[in-house]
Amino acid sequence: MNLRIKLTVIVEKTGTGFSAYAKEIDGMATVGDSIKELKANFLEVLQYHVDYENEMGNSIRIQDYSLNYVLDLEQFFDYFHVINKSAFAEHYVGINPSLFRQYTRKLAPLSDKKIIQISQGLHKLADELSNISLS
Repeated sequence: MNLRIKLTVIVEKTGTGFSAYAKEIDGMATVGDSIKELKANFLEVLQYHVDYENEMGNSIRIQDYSLNYVLDLEQFFDYFHVINKSAFAEHYVGINPSLFRQYTRKLAPLSDKKIIQISQGLHKLADELSNISLS
């Protein structure tokens, strides 16, 4: 039985797009014009890493990795600007919209507890959207 190797991929906004690196593997990094391109490029870099590991005698597959892409709150809402911050804050997170906008602009400190609460709100929204079809 293969255990999943969890990688935390830190995504950062750059002047020309996005960059990303794996916290757990030094030197594993890439760039992209969009997050979609960045993810595709990261998978390519990961495949190179897997090929190297196999050349070194380690039996590993790309499917053995679990990737968790991490963006900060400001970058997330900047990239997904179609999401109304105020409505999201009220309906999915239960946070005052004014305070939430301060969080997204890094004007107010954001605790780990609040980050979890906001992440759970995003997952709730995603779950609701995945259960809807249009006619």
